[in-house]
Amino acid sequence: MPLLLRNVVSAKQVAKALRSLGIRFSEVDRLYQANHSTLLILKDESLCEVYPELIPSQKEVKEIIAVHEYVERFKTLLEYELQAEIQAQEEEMRRLSGEERELFGRAILNLKAVKVGTKFHLHLVRFFRQKPIETQISTGDLVLVSQGDPLQSDLVGTVARVDERSITVAFEEKPPAWLFKRKVRLDLYVNDITFRRMTENLEYLRHIPQEKRRIRNVLLYLEKPRKIRKEKDVRIFYERLNEAQRQAVRLSLASQDFFLVHGPPGTGKTSTIAEVIFQLVREGHKVLATADTNVAVDNLLQKLLPYGPIRVVRIGHPARILEDLESYSIYAQLEKEVERLGLANFWDRIKKKIEERDKFEKPIPSLRRGLTDEEIIRLAKEKRAVRGLSRELIQSMARWIELNREISRAISTYKAKEAETIKKLIGLAEVVLSTNSMVASEFLQGFEFDVAVIDEGSQQIEPSTLIPILRAKRFIIAGDHKQLPPVIQSEKAKELEQTLFERLIRDYPNLSAMLNVQYRMHEVIMGFSNAYFYDGKLIADSSVARHTLADLGVSQPQRYAEILDPSIPLVFVDTSRADPKEYQPSGTTSFENPMEAELAVSLAEELLDMGLHGKAIGIITPYAGQLRLIKHLLLKKELKVEANTVDGFQGREKEVIILSFVRANPRGEIGFLKDYRRLNVALTRAKRKLILIGCAKTLSYDNMYAKLIDYVKERGRYVEVKV
Repeated sequence: MPLLLRNVVSAKQVAKALRSLGIRFSEVDRLYQANHSTLLILKDESLCEVYPELIPSQKEVKEIIAVHEYVERFKTLLEYELQAEIQAQEEEMRRLSGEERELFGRAILNLKAVKVGTKFHLHLVRFFRQKPIETQISTGDLVLVSQGDPLQSDLVGTVARVDERSITVAFEEKPPAWLFKRKVRLDLYVNDITFRRMTENLEYLRHIPQEKRRIRNVLLYLEKPRKIRKEKDVRIFYERLNEAQRQAVRLSLASQDFFLVHGPPGTGKTSTIAEVIFQLVREGHKVLATADTNVAVDNLLQKLLPYGPIRVVRIGHPARILEDLESYSIYAQLEKEVERLGLANFWDRIKKKIEERDKFEKPIPSLRRGLTDEEIIRLAKEKRAVRGLSRELIQSMARWIELNREISRAISTYKAKEAETIKKLIGLAEVVLSTNSMVASEFLQGFEFDVAVIDEGSQQIEPSTLIPILRAKRFIIAGDHKQLPPVIQSEKAKELEQTLFERLIRDYPNLSAMLNVQYRMHEVIMGFSNAYFYDGKLIADSSVARHTLADLGVSQPQRYAEILDPSIPLVFVDTSRADPKEYQPSGTTSFENPMEAELAVSLAEELLDMGLHGKAIGIITPYAGQLRLIKHLLLKKELKVEANTVDGFQGREKEVIILSFVRANPRGEIGFLKDYRRLNVALTRAKRKLILIGCAKTLSYDNMYAKLIDYVKERGRYVEVKV
């Protein structure tokens, strides 16, 4: 039988309450905290009978224990994952040379730096070199800048732009002089801000105000979600939406607690939720629209633009927002408003004022001789010398103090006006767009929303998805749990791979709708995933159902004619009879297969010769070691073709995809190829042609891969290569 101490949370409050009750801490067996209260489980339950007024209801006990355990579990998992990410980054920096990290796309070497100027409050620096930059570092990423050893540097910036031979980085503070004097190196960097925000949000969930507990309790199975209301007749704005998309819009609008839009590859889930947002605005709702990444948020904003005059504001670091969308950012709108208020040249005026101030003597401790600011000003007015300080020096210091105060007052007034303006701009917005993490930033503190609409929900960990959810009365998530979950580094935190989207769609399928028309793949490319992942419910739209490379007017191949036949959308290239070999480089957990890598690059080279643009071709592989090999070969042959891991290519598409499976051994071991969601992602990236390269003998040990090979034999083309 527990005791409930209401409005008692801090350690000090708990200790005081225990003293007043005459209970020693050693008599407490367990302690739970939630709802601004502390629940005590005493070792001797008979003690509870002494305090009948503190005995809670069973409902209260169940809720507090459930919330406490949920929060503590996720806080622990987040700590494991943060430490694993930092450790993995530092270990890789120690283990790999700069050249090897560059090959993996996580570093850029031999860069020179030049100042570009300032934008908003940021200092922009362009890093450049003659050699083209091939990297996985992209706009919005944090980078560590060093003179060669990243572990010895603490200079961090945000990537604002990536070009063929240069990369522009934004810094919060003025960059140091050494940056422009010698060649430098950039490394992809992990920081803890996002983790900190997720942890803080979990504490907010723990003690969320009474009126907002319903959504939390639904997520923790303490309450049941309400049924969907009767659907309204909705006039759809985007006429190209198909019936499944329209139905998802109608059901989303009729939901009361939450709704899930299941969008398999190429089915237009972002277009669907853009329509949902527009309809919510038309109903008078204030909408928070988020995703886990800046790229996904910008994509959502782009989908909203055709809907006309919606008042939109995009929260986020200016360097992380696409240049074309900058005018919608909070900083651009603030700048415009500042101009309207006649404060456009404020910082120029402050700079002049600082220059004027610095002509006078700064009252540093050694000059003050113990005098306060007020004493210096008084002595200056009285034109007195004191303590060995001349009258002129005292007057100079007094003038410095007066001008410094003017500057401080002006900046304080400006900052207050700026903060007021930001609040006003967000308050007037009908749709606020942000990454999940930025919802927890100071910009949106104090703001509440009618609905949160979250994209890419199956690629974000649950604590991330919770951030926007807890700022709204109800929520809508779009995602696809049949594709890869978020990447988790820590073995101890693998539980984070199960997303909130996956959990809810499993437990409440009646509160979801699946989009069933895909606009990406030839129907033969789509067929296998459709059968084994989507219960045969997917339909290829007539615009893509039969499209092939032949429609692009490419020439016939001079080499690999069977494999590269432009009229054949799906090919499996079996290397079994060519004596393929997999290798595991020492000190790594990854695998390489040189023969497959060479074949993949040769096929890409021939596709280019057939007239395809490099941007139309992608080479993907499940293994980082194989990716490094492929990138090395592409670089050697000077081929401008994108190569990436399967995980890194999720959400992307190309006209042609070449997939290297890598594994080739007599034991039939295929490692993490057994995560069939990875297979699903790999098979659904190509639009017109998908070329699978693998050792059929090894892969066929696994039932799913045996079925895939049979499917290709039946619907596509199966080609054996020999030594």
